Amino acid sequence: MARIALSRHVAQMCPTPRGPPHQTQLADPDATYLARAHNCDNLLFRRRAALEALEQRLLGANRTIGQPTKLTIIFGRRITRRHHGKLQSVIEDLNLPNPVLRSHYGHGFLKQYVRDVYNLRTEPATNNVTDYGIGKAVENLPQLQQKLTSLIDRYHDVQQDILETFVDRGQLRTLTQPTVLPNGKRIPGLKLDHPRQLAVMHALVRFAHLAAGGTFTTAELHPHVLQALGLSAADYKLASLRCDLWKLRAKALIETIPHSRRYQLLPNGYQICVLFLKLFEKLYAPLTAGILQPFAADQSVPSEKISPLDQRYQAVVQALDHLVEAVGLKVA
Repeated sequence: MARIALSRHVAQMCPTPRGPPHQTQLADPDATYLARAHNCDNLLFRRRAALEALEQRLLGANRTIGQPTKLTIIFGRRITRRHHGKLQSVIEDLNLPNPVLRSHYGHGFLKQYVRDVYNLRTEPATNNVTDYGIGKAVENLPQLQQKLTSLIDRYHDVQQDILETFVDRGQLRTLTQPTVLPNGKRIPGLKLDHPRQLAVMHALVRFAHLAAGGTFTTAELHPHVLQALGLSAADYKLASLRCDLWKLRAKALIETIPHSRRYQLLPNGYQICVLFLKLFEKLYAPLTAGILQPFAADQSVPSEKISPLDQRYQAVVQALDHLVEAVGLKVA
C-alpha cells in the first residue's frame, strides 16, 4: 500500500459580475474569481482485496462521520445553531462498482470512493470557497490549496484507527499455514489453541530480557514449558520442544544465533506470542466457557455485585446472542 498525494488542484475561474458586492472584493470588475475548487489524495494498494476490505470497514465505521462534532474537526469551522448549510454524511450508490461516502458541509462536500482498481480517493470540493473562510480572489488560490489539503489530512485523522495498518491482509492466515522450505519440506503452521505451542510462547514471554536481545537454549527453556504444560520431562521431551521452536523459527518469530545452539526471540515474535496468549486466555477461552457451560448460580447474583470484568464478558455474550438472532441463526 502506498500513499500518493496528488497536486491536482482544480479551480474553476469565472468572470466577476459587475456590481458593488464584487467591487468591494476585487478592484478590477473584469477580473476573475474562484467559483469552484476541488483537491484529491490517492491511497494506492497493491492488492484489490486489501482495498475492498478497507472500504468495507470505512463504510461500516464512518456512518456517523457526519455528526457536527466530527465535521467541526474535519472542516476546521465551528458549527453552531446559526449554521444554515447542509450537514450530513451519506453513502451513495451511483451505479458504480463501489459506493461513495460523502460528507456534506455548507456548499461543498468531502467524498471518499474507490477509483479504477487499486485507488482509494479522498476528495474535498466546494462551490463557495467562503465556507472555508477564504476569499474568492484568485490571489487566494495557494491558501485554498493548503486548506483543501488540510481537510484531507484531518479526514484521515478522524479515520486513522482504520487507515493505519489494522486491515486483514492475510498475515494471520499465513501464520497458520504450513511453511514450505526450498527443499520442499513442510513445517506445520501456528495454531491459536495448540496447548504445546501456547506453553512455549508462555515460557518465552516470561523473560523480559529476551525481547531486548537476550538468548536462550532449549535446555534453559524446557523446564518452564513443562511447568506451563503441567507435564513431566518424560511426557514432553527436548526433541518435542525443538520441533515447536522450529515452527516459530519458520515464521521468523525467533532465530538461531550463528555458530551456536542458542536462540533469540525477535521483537515481532514477542508481540505475536503475547497476542496469541491474550486472545486465547482472555477472550476465546472465557467466552467459550460462558457460552457452552455457564454457572447457573451466576444468574441469581445481583448485577451490582458482579465484577466489572464479568459484566463486560456478559455484554459480549449478549451482543453475540442478539447478532445471531438478527441474522437468523438462532436455534428454534
